[in-house]
Amino acid sequence: MTEGPKSRIRLKFARLAAAKDLSHLEQIKALRARAAGCGLKFWPAKVGGASVPRMAFGPAVSVGHESLCEYGDLYLEEFAQAAAALERLQPLDDDKFRLLSARRIPVFFPSIEAAVNAAEYFMEAEFPAAFAQPAVDAFMALKELPYEKVKPSGERKTLDARAPVLSASLDPAAGLLKVTLKLVPGGNVKPETVAELMCGGKPVFRRIVRKELYWFDSSGKLEVF
Repeated sequence: MTEGPKSRIRLKFARLAAAKDLSHLEQIKALRARAAGCGLKFWPAKVGGASVPRMAFGPAVSVGHESLCEYGDLYLEEFAQAAAALERLQPLDDDKFRLLSARRIPVFFPSIEAAVNAAEYFMEAEFPAAFAQPAVDAFMALKELPYEKVKPSGERKTLDARAPVLSASLDPAAGLLKVTLKLVPGGNVKPETVAELMCGGKPVFRRIVRKELYWFDSSGKLEVF
């Protein structure tokens, strides 16, 4: 065993419709199995007594959501270029995950989860007939909007649903609501909750896609991750 990983490859996957009901742990297991089977010499980690590829992942995507921005950093025992990882992993694409890109980054870069500040979502739904852009604008004009979040355990917590919403727009003809949400430790609000509060009803969601992750640069501007 050498002193540490020689390479770190940042992989970006699309989580397709067939994978939308996987939990975060199930997704991690599936992506680790893919990395283990690609033929690259991975740096090992111990999980439940088994040796698996050492990987670091981005913030969890909600069950029921698709995504075009699922990240996983793969640590390797060998020096490898991103093109080699792409060549080995892309043939393993299936109906659940598709590899979108691979790039080599420094081994000791900050983790994905620590660097991500915001996420953009597209929500396709049947919204109440009266729902239009002025309702979205009225929501964005609020200073705060307290709501009660009820966890599966029954625990109740009051959160501000307005604070994390950085932008929002509606295409009523397509039934498409776009929102960008700031990630707030302990205070994250689901995009479908924001949609319900904006339209004052219960939309029938056809599809929710996490489209992109962002970080804030030194001037506070959002940059694509």
